[in-house]
Amino acid sequence: MKILHMADLHLDSPFAGLDISRAERRRREMRETFSRMMRYAADTGVDMVVIAGDLFDSAFVTRETVALLCREFSSLSCPVVIAPGNHDPYTAGSVWEKTAFPENVHIFKESSLDRFSFDSLGCDVYGYAFTSPYESECRIGGRVIDPDRINLLVCHGDVTSPISKYAPLPVAAIRAFGADYAALGHIHNTKATEAPLRGLGAYCGCPEGRDFGECGKKGALIVDVTKDSARVEFIRFSKRIYLEVDLDIEGAEDTSYIGAAIDSYIQNAGFGEEYLLRINLIGSVSPSLVINTQALCENTRGLFHLEVEDATSPTWNAELLKKDRGIRGELYRTLLPDLEGEDGEVRKTAALALRYGLAALAGEDISDV
Repeated sequence: MKILHMADLHLDSPFAGLDISRAERRRREMRETFSRMMRYAADTGVDMVVIAGDLFDSAFVTRETVALLCREFSSLSCPVVIAPGNHDPYTAGSVWEKTAFPENVHIFKESSLDRFSFDSLGCDVYGYAFTSPYESECRIGGRVIDPDRINLLVCHGDVTSPISKYAPLPVAAIRAFGADYAALGHIHNTKATEAPLRGLGAYCGCPEGRDFGECGKKGALIVDVTKDSARVEFIRFSKRIYLEVDLDIEGAEDTSYIGAAIDSYIQNAGFGEEYLLRINLIGSVSPSLVINTQALCENTRGLFHLEVEDATSPTWNAELLKKDRGIRGELYRTLLPDLEGEDGEVRKTAALALRYGLAALAGEDISDV
């Protein structure tokens, strides 16, 4: 039995970190990615599509997206099984309750464990729905009813914390339940869960990244399930790639040098329009250099989106500043308690204040920063 295991698409997410036009474009691309996944399911003849929660964001979902879901689901000849998650819970008056989905769509409605049986496939699918944004109890218990059938567990939950507010899923409970494959959703970055879940199931991650906490290529899983094994293959579906990198600008003394370094890095890496890139500038630079990160991002250099963060440290001579009897020294001594404090944000603010002050005293134009 071959299944397409997907989750966490978050259709109609606001993409608050992007400007209005790019955010709308990303919402449109998310819908296109969903359609691409459904075409893949049809073209490759999967036996079932399982969606382990957070297909959309309830607070933002549009009629256009609901119509798209119905249209794409009806184009499939296989069953679709959905376990609503914490962002799209099955609640009174929700899209799940109000929409007449096609007959091949099977949606878990209760927070208690339930089952759909598909006799033509010799398969039972177990799962539950979030019925509110939070679920503090594990809903997996007991064992599968018929161990001779192919048994799937489809649910949204958290294997990483026994006190999670998002349906804690102890690995021991999943193992004891006895499903041939656990198709899980909720955790977008899956590396930390691969080892404990090996042989039991998997998180598929998200089909599209939505911010810099979701870097890299994204997609879904094609799973070949038998009574003896589950062979999992990652398929990329993401149109865009979020990526965060560090760029060392040690010794930089002006913004033109930094701009050239960014240009060179992006060109040498071969990054293009599919990338949303965040560059963290690191290294020690002149204390009079105030880096205008906003200006550095005005030219996206062929990327879909560019962000630049200043994580550099100033190369001032502390001993000389301590002995300086002028304004420079007084400024340094005034800020010194914060510069040496334990609070990282306070230290960062104090370092920036010192930079501004030293730059102004050196006659630098900081009016556009």
